[in-house]
Amino acid sequence: MDSPRVPTHDGKTVQEPELIRRSKGGSREAFGQLVSRYQTPVYRVVRGILGSPSESEDVAQEVFLKAYANLAKFRGESGFFTWLYRIAVNEALRARKRRAFANADALPEVEAPPPAPSEEDAPTLATLEKLLRKLSDEFRSIVVLRDIEGLTYSEIAETLEIPIGTVESRLFRARQELRTLWRKSKEAKNAL
Repeated sequence: MDSPRVPTHDGKTVQEPELIRRSKGGSREAFGQLVSRYQTPVYRVVRGILGSPSESEDVAQEVFLKAYANLAKFRGESGFFTWLYRIAVNEALRARKRRAFANADALPEVEAPPPAPSEEDAPTLATLEKLLRKLSDEFRSIVVLRDIEGLTYSEIAETLEIPIGTVESRLFRARQELRTLWRKSKEAKNAL
């Protein structure tokens, strides 16, 4: 498969390996083209893990700063997006831990109840985000990468540096847990 081509300001296209090479050589323009290409998927991964849009924007920026600072360490053994996703997942998990530590002594947050689902059998986006926040970090990462970002099992395995069998079993268990949480939230709602 050919490397993705990225258009330049003069209308020509440059293959991703060339942009990476130029970026490693100090070209901010080349790195800016890589950022433009991946800023939306990186934000979605971070948002899927963190939930908070504003915090996700900050962490996504940190991901690109970290990627730029460590570009010399990128050896091309994996795809660039896989390397970048690994940084995104790690930074999002690190931000969650910082938030948990900072909020350890804070009073629990009181949220307004989410709007009632339009269909009885399907959770709303707000409900799904709330349920995702209840999953462990390892389960949330797997669900976000597979079901929201659409990565293949092998891409997830490479991103998280785990065997494909572990990806499969974690995804299975994460989906089971989401179904259980969804059923419990429906039962709690119906009990009111």
